[in-house]
Amino acid sequence: MNTPAMIIDFEATDVSKEAEATQLGYRNVFFDERGMLWGDPLPLDREAPYSNYVFCKPDRAISYGAMAVSHILPVDVHNELSHTEVADLLLPKGEAYIIGHNVDYDIQVAANAGVNVSQYKRICTQAMARSLMPDMDSHSLGALTYFIHINRGRNHLRNTHNAGYDVTFTLWLLEHLCELGNITSMEQLYLASEEARIPKIMPIGEEQGHKGKLIADMARNTNDRGFLRWVVKTIKNRPYLVQACEKALEVKGG
Repeated sequence: MNTPAMIIDFEATDVSKEAEATQLGYRNVFFDERGMLWGDPLPLDREAPYSNYVFCKPDRAISYGAMAVSHILPVDVHNELSHTEVADLLLPKGEAYIIGHNVDYDIQVAANAGVNVSQYKRICTQAMARSLMPDMDSHSLGALTYFIHINRGRNHLRNTHNAGYDVTFTLWLLEHLCELGNITSMEQLYLASEEARIPKIMPIGEEQGHKGKLIADMARNTNDRGFLRWVVKTIKNRPYLVQACEKALEVKGG
């Protein structure tokens, strides 16, 4: 049995780690026998380029900042199913590939709705875009959509931060990334995402003068190497950064 794969996008109450869903966009995707990526056909009652999407009622108040972004107000979700019911009904159970632009945020919102996300294999299109499209001046979903489909972008990007549209924009981006990376299977896509998420440039340590340095180069300097060891021993919430530091230290016999 093939492992399910789904692009998701949540609109939520706020941007905190406790954020709860106000809208979920979702679309199943798969590779065919030729290695081409496809999304499931959309329902006939939905106008292109919408994906499947539903509103849901959070337990938390919707922040004004979130309202300004998504234009979802409390009155819009008052009579909808709760965020926990919607997530339980629509998100995969068990092992699944979950795809999103900054996917960790969406996974956190799913977890806040009570979903067991422990077996989800996360694929981050934002990390992959930064790796495969390094010369872009912005790696926001909107900017990347304009780059890939400028006319579609002009027609549809005014609907950014509608979860249904954002899922479709993510699918367009994913198709482009698979073409750039010659990716023809979901596991290959997942491994490419994992590799892309390992940072090459140190994102912390500004006060100590380490931020902005190439991590691979830091292992050659005694002081910098000490900072890499400190990251490995101390930082608990950035596993990809720790992995990058460990790899650099191993290469240089750290």
